[in-house]
Amino acid sequence: MIGQHALPARHGGVERAVEEIGARLVERGHEVTAYCRTDPTGRQATERHRGIRLRTVPAPGGPRTRTLGQSFAATVLALTEGHDVLHYHALGPTLAAPLARLARRPRVVVTVQGRDDLRAKWGLVGRAGLGVAARTAAHVPHTRIYVSQALADDFRASFGVSGVVVPNGVAAPSPSAAPGAGAVLAGLGVQPGRFLLHVGRLVPEKAADDLLRAYADVPGSMPLVLVGGSSATDRYADEIGRLAARDPRVRLAGARHGDAVDALYRSAAAFVLPSKLEGLPLVLLEALAHGLPVLVSDLPAHLEVLGSAGPGRRVVRAGDVDDLRCGLDELVTAVHHGEDHDPVLRRDVLDRFSWDRITDRTEAVYAALLGGGSAAESDLEADLGAA
Repeated sequence: MIGQHALPARHGGVERAVEEIGARLVERGHEVTAYCRTDPTGRQATERHRGIRLRTVPAPGGPRTRTLGQSFAATVLALTEGHDVLHYHALGPTLAAPLARLARRPRVVVTVQGRDDLRAKWGLVGRAGLGVAARTAAHVPHTRIYVSQALADDFRASFGVSGVVVPNGVAAPSPSAAPGAGAVLAGLGVQPGRFLLHVGRLVPEKAADDLLRAYADVPGSMPLVLVGGSSATDRYADEIGRLAARDPRVRLAGARHGDAVDALYRSAAAFVLPSKLEGLPLVLLEALAHGLPVLVSDLPAHLEVLGSAGPGRRVVRAGDVDDLRCGLDELVTAVHHGEDHDPVLRRDVLDRFSWDRITDRTEAVYAALLGGGSAAESDLEADLGAA
């Protein structure tokens, strides 16, 4: 596994997918190695995590290039260790995949988590580099995995290639909150069932600025909690801080992980995700797994999860602040009247997106590639269901 920062997962969807899929593959008898970035001391705290073998590699470069440096270092090391499959996660790390294709043994798989080359946080050089990465993901690996049908359709339209859809997964929350959950809420000045929640890095495509502008015109006293930190987007994060300072109902919680963010999911009245660009957001799956009513933008990836608007699931036009304001107004009113979540949707999400099911499909991709030898990718897609 190449492309994640480190394990245990703390940084986002890529790390969570690597950890959850990798641990289940280990339980099934496979040897899984995750190539991780060294910590500031140059050491990795443990040699294994949940059975996954951890190998640390240097990550040279600045904040915007470390992932690429790490991926090249990981690829060079991985090619000396006799793996059957090298699996790259996200577009940036895929720039190292041509090195892997020079070797004869490993089969190369890329999981496309999103169109990173279209993200607003990148300048011209970053977008150009990630554009090359997208073309590399299209043409270099033995096969591609897409986390949503929307991404599969996008790559087919943009590059004329197909692949296999294997979405992100989610686990059912534990029955009870971890110790300290009350302290998390108290620290933010909110009460259970009486606040809206948004979780996502403070990057333009997550549209937290649209959310704050829209919420400013929504009446009432219900707090809005934003969880997430800068991702090489300090200027945008500063803008969010200025917008938040204008509304005493807004709480900026910063980056939260593990039990802290779980406490907020458990206690929120509803979840809001007005993104302008997504692959398949893990935070939406987590909110639905916790049984929260949701308000999302009308991105195809969101609709793949929700199906359509309905009880407990509101859909607004992406990038339309006025429509978002109306949706938030309706959501707050519904919450005050005790709107319940959709239990059928929650059960469906926990079934369709279970990590066991996602691991089944990932393992099948590997098996088809290894068993097929030089079989064409079309054979793999016929076996697993083409995207």
